[in-house]
Amino acid sequence: MEHHATRVLESCHSTWLFDDENLMFCRVIKTDHSLSIAASEWTAFCQLEFEEGTDSFVVWLNEDGTRRLRSWRHLDHCDSCGGEATTELDLTAIASLKTD
Repeated sequence: MEHHATRVLESCHSTWLFDDENLMFCRVIKTDHSLSIAASEWTAFCQLEFEEGTDSFVVWLNEDGTRRLRSWRHLDHCDSCGGEATTELDLTAIASLKTD
């Protein structure tokens, strides 16, 4: 199955790609080397929840909500990591993540 990221979220550690139509997501780990890429497999999710009043988001991995991943969006002058929001990623490598 081919996946197309319809939503992209940046956290301090990863770029999160969401295929909202097929309820699948993939995390691309940010590295110090723009030519290397480390990514998770495309994984099913049930719900993407944004916590009101914060930059946090939660990915529900099952319907019961007993398996969740929680992170927060990376912003300019980020309080969480002290870094900047701009990151260079190899677009060719990201494009190869569209299929599993």
